[in-house]
Amino acid sequence: MRISLFAATLILGFVLGILVRSDPPPKAPPLLKSLGENTGSNFSFQQVIQKTTGHQILIFDPRNEAHSIVQLAVLDAAAKVSLSMSREDSPARSKNRINEVSSLFEDALKEKLDAHPDLTCEAPKTKSGGSQRSGYPDLRIEHLPSGTIAYLDPKLFAADSRNSTFRTFYFEPGGENSKVTEDALHFLLGFPHDGKTSAWTFDDAELVDLSQLTVTLKTEFSASNKEVYSLPSKN
Repeated sequence: MRISLFAATLILGFVLGILVRSDPPPKAPPLLKSLGENTGSNFSFQQVIQKTTGHQILIFDPRNEAHSIVQLAVLDAAAKVSLSMSREDSPARSKNRINEVSSLFEDALKEKLDAHPDLTCEAPKTKSGGSQRSGYPDLRIEHLPSGTIAYLDPKLFAADSRNSTFRTFYFEPGGENSKVTEDALHFLLGFPHDGKTSAWTFDDAELVDLSQLTVTLKTEFSASNKEVYSLPSKN
């Protein structure tokens, strides 16, 4: 059967179209698209947590017995950890960078809080049930009698930088890797230090209720070392 030149052209064009056509880029999720259009804008941290995780930040209520027990236990543990980490034989003194000391504080706080008869303290699981050290928050506290959950994020900061505008708190929505998986209190525990490298001395910690925090959106494009160094070298 003969095919007309016009029909053959149509068929060829259709086949070539399939071969060279690329799939359209996936659409950004509505929330991320909305946030991306508002880079540099300020948001309530309560709103960000609710929108990105589906969970609520509980507002600290000093009249709530469970809230008060968690608060006092955290402050008591913080005072003991701050004192022990300031000693000459402290493992913190063997570190050259303050960022390396953070994990020591997390581990020490976890041990002391988990020893409380009414509390458990552990690293929070991700939404998918996995474990990861990086990302917010660092610790999950549960008041066993009431089931109240509190997330705790310890931070170390130079005492003379308390009023600095340099960004020190970060939250990145993690999808299945999100560590915020429950309605909970959200606390930041700040430990001021004197800035003396490898001779750190830490002052009384400050416990902050993050339910009133305002955060600023900053979107970024990033690449891993693997992606960067897989490019042709110009050496």
